[in-house]
Amino acid sequence: MRIPFYFDYACPWAYLGSCRVEAFFADLGAEIDFRPVQLATLKEPTAGQGPAPGERKKQWYGSDLKAWSEMIGADVNTDARHLIKRSTRLALKAALVAQDEGRFREYHYPTYRARWAEARDISERNVVRELLAGAGLDADAALRRAESPELEERIERDTQDAIARGVFGVPTLFVGDRMFWGNDRFELVRFFIEKSS
Repeated sequence: MRIPFYFDYACPWAYLGSCRVEAFFADLGAEIDFRPVQLATLKEPTAGQGPAPGERKKQWYGSDLKAWSEMIGADVNTDARHLIKRSTRLALKAALVAQDEGRFREYHYPTYRARWAEARDISERNVVRELLAGAGLDADAALRRAESPELEERIERDTQDAIARGVFGVPTLFVGDRMFWGNDRFELVRFFIEKSS
């Protein structure tokens, strides 16, 4: 069974989910189909801004992120929060290039680590180029392709396809037509995989 896993490097919860998703479902023989999408575009146009969180909620949010990272053994650098408004679009398009070249995992995991464990700005061309080179790709050629109109159209189309399927955030997984949103929904995904077997 192939399980779609929609993600954006902008989201720490999709980072944590990505760190554990393959191992979590390995014993079921499920293949994870990683699908890069632009989180900012997924947000529903009618969704307004919620009230600003109070201090207690902010403290809880930070401690929850740390608890999850400790439990699954994923490094999270709190300094990475200052990059929250930096674009991940180039990095996502580069992920598609790496996917096409059969070097997705070699690019994907170091890119998530660069963003959330090392607090590096993956909107910068030189950082993405370095990550592509580290994945064993011809970095200049891969970067040129990532910046091409073809890949710009592709990331937009893939994001719109996700929206048409009901996706509004990341990480999002599907078992058949049933959608699950969140790093903390893996147990439900597992239940419905087993149920469908």
